[in-house]
Amino acid sequence: MTFWLIACALIAVIVIFTLLPMMRGKDEGDSLDFARAFYRDREAELRNQLEAGEIDQTAFEAALAEQGRRLLALAKNAPEKTGQASALARRKMAALLMLVVVPVLAIGLYLKLGRPGMPDVPLASRQVAPKDFDIATAIGKIEAHLARNPDDARGFEVVAPVYMKAGRFDDAANAWRRVIALSGETAQRQADLAEALVAAANGVINAEARKALESALKLEPDMPRARYYLALSLEQDGKKDAAVKMLEKLRDDLPESPARLRVAAEIARLTGAPVGSAAEGIAALPERERSQAISGMVDGLESRLMESGGSLEEWLKLIRARLVLDDKARARAAFEKAKIAFKDNPEGLAALDALMAQAR
Repeated sequence: MTFWLIACALIAVIVIFTLLPMMRGKDEGDSLDFARAFYRDREAELRNQLEAGEIDQTAFEAALAEQGRRLLALAKNAPEKTGQASALARRKMAALLMLVVVPVLAIGLYLKLGRPGMPDVPLASRQVAPKDFDIATAIGKIEAHLARNPDDARGFEVVAPVYMKAGRFDDAANAWRRVIALSGETAQRQADLAEALVAAANGVINAEARKALESALKLEPDMPRARYYLALSLEQDGKKDAAVKMLEKLRDDLPESPARLRVAAEIARLTGAPVGSAAEGIAALPERERSQAISGMVDGLESRLMESGGSLEEWLKLIRARLVLDDKARARAAFEKAKIAFKDNPEGLAALDALMAQAR
């Protein structure tokens, strides 16, 4: 009932304000009466000026005659009041008809097509069908846009992480180079460039990646990510003790977090210490942080295998972990790398193929 009262009130207000101009008549007689009154006032003013000696008799008669001609012309052109009344009556009748017909038609149409008894559906409870997201199509659209707008730094900054997720590490590195060239360097951008270069080189920290990391540390001396990769670069140069020392300093500077556990795991790997305490620490974390820590451990395993290789079981463990984390692009990259490493091992290739077949 409340709905119908509100609906009728709204319709009435809208119709009244829409038709109100039609119901108002413009009375031309009013303008003629105004002209007559103005003539009388003007005549009185002219007489006062004549008596005061401001104008002579000739000027007085000329001004009065001019005003009289204007009054006669207005009276001659004014329409008959009967015609005005008739037109006004017709407009009022049309307005009243519309005032009745429009609401009746609107309500009748709603009763036929609408659902007045349907309950409210809050936005939060509405079921929205998810749309399929084709990452290849999205990348294609972004690339087409960047081809037309090669100086769109924001576009390159958006597509670079997408390239990383798709396993297109060289393209990601090129995108970050373009961002830095267009918008200048920041610690985060230099670190992102270094990470893309390391992934493109299968875990090897080359000269360009090291330069990017050093630039990141100049801009942000305590940046954990840059310090972590620079420590791994020391290990690659054969400076294991220096790498461990740098990682231990980083671990001590970090709060309890997945990143700290990842660094602790790398220290354990380099020193040969047991990793049980790190695993226990991960298990004790809240679910969200535990997931981040596991992801960090998987990243560490991937870096080591990509850099120096490992056993078949370790490669299978890495691929399986990537699949569990729903990172199929990096799982595929690890699979291709492992196939090269075990190309002369038929049993190893069969195990790798069987694992990837399960993910299809």
